[in-house]
Amino acid sequence: MKPLLHIPANDLRVGDVIVHDDGETTVRQLDRSRTPAIVTNPGDDDQIDGYLWQHVVVRREGNT
Repeated sequence: MKPLLHIPANDLRVGDVIVHDDGETTVRQLDRSRTPAIVTNPGDDDQIDGYLWQHVVVRREGNT
């Protein structure tokens, strides 16, 4: 199993899996056009909105 990382939302990458209270959400697309807001999977049922400085817990391929 991939290790959990605690990162600022600004460091999210496509392919990350966000771990949250309702389960997990795979990042397929990121919209940073409304800085300081960031939208994960915009327009989809699993859209997540937040701010660049908020921290998220993710599973990520590789070491970083």
